[in-house]
Amino acid sequence: MPGYDVVATDGLSVIGTVGFFVPAAVLVALVAGAVVRDRRISAREAAAEARDELPEGDAPDR
Repeated sequence: MPGYDVVATDGLSVIGTVGFFVPAAVLVALVAGAVVRDRRISAREAAAEARDELPEGDAPDR
Protein backbone atom coordinates (compact mmCIF):
# COMPACT_ATOMS: atom_id res chain seq x y z
CA MET A 1 0.00 0.00 0.00
CA PRO A 2 1.29 3.47 -0.83
CA GLY A 3 1.71 5.98 1.99
CA TYR A 4 -0.78 8.58 0.76
CA ASP A 5 -4.55 9.03 0.88
CA VAL A 6 -6.73 9.57 -2.13
CA VAL A 7 -9.88 11.60 -1.68
CA ALA A 8 -12.57 10.81 -4.17
CA THR A 9 -15.57 13.08 -4.63
CA ASP A 10 -18.55 12.47 -6.77
CA GLY A 11 -19.96 15.05 -9.14
CA LEU A 12 -23.17 15.23 -7.16
CA SER A 13 -21.53 17.06 -4.27
CA VAL A 14 -20.04 19.62 -6.67
CA ILE A 15 -23.40 20.11 -8.36
CA GLY A 16 -25.06 20.49 -4.96
CA THR A 17 -22.54 23.09 -3.84
CA VAL A 18 -22.79 25.09 -7.06
CA GLY A 19 -26.57 24.69 -7.03
CA PHE A 20 -26.70 26.37 -3.64
CA PHE A 21 -24.10 29.12 -3.86
CA VAL A 22 -24.76 30.39 -7.39
CA PRO A 23 -28.48 31.15 -6.81
CA ALA A 24 -27.61 32.61 -3.40
CA ALA A 25 -25.03 34.94 -4.99
CA VAL A 26 -27.52 35.95 -7.70
CA LEU A 27 -30.15 36.72 -5.06
CA VAL A 28 -27.71 38.83 -3.02
CA ALA A 29 -26.69 40.73 -6.18
CA LEU A 30 -30.32 41.41 -7.08
CA VAL A 31 -31.14 42.69 -3.59
CA ALA A 32 -28.04 44.90 -3.52
CA GLY A 33 -28.90 46.29 -6.95
CA ALA A 34 -32.46 47.03 -5.87
CA VAL A 35 -31.25 48.85 -2.73
CA VAL A 36 -28.80 50.97 -4.73
CA ARG A 37 -31.46 51.79 -7.33
CA ASP A 38 -33.97 52.76 -4.61
CA ARG A 39 -31.45 55.03 -2.89
CA ARG A 40 -30.60 56.76 -6.17
CA ILE A 41 -34.28 57.36 -6.93
CA SER A 42 -34.90 58.64 -3.39
CA ALA A 43 -31.91 60.98 -3.59
CA ARG A 44 -33.06 62.29 -6.98
CA GLU A 45 -36.58 62.94 -5.62
CA ALA A 46 -35.20 64.64 -2.51
CA ALA A 47 -32.99 66.88 -4.65
CA ALA A 48 -35.97 67.80 -6.83
CA GLU A 49 -38.06 68.65 -3.78
CA ALA A 50 -35.26 70.73 -2.30
CA ARG A 51 -34.86 72.59 -5.59
CA ASP A 52 -38.61 73.27 -5.72
CA GLU A 53 -38.56 74.71 -2.19
CA LEU A 54 -35.91 77.33 -3.01
CA PRO A 55 -37.16 80.90 -3.44
CA GLU A 56 -36.90 82.23 -6.99
CA GLY A 57 -33.97 84.55 -6.26
CA ASP A 58 -31.87 81.83 -4.61
CA ALA A 59 -31.83 79.37 -7.52
CA PRO A 60 -28.29 78.63 -8.71
CA ASP A 61 -27.29 79.79 -12.17
CA ARG A 62 -26.72 77.11 -14.77
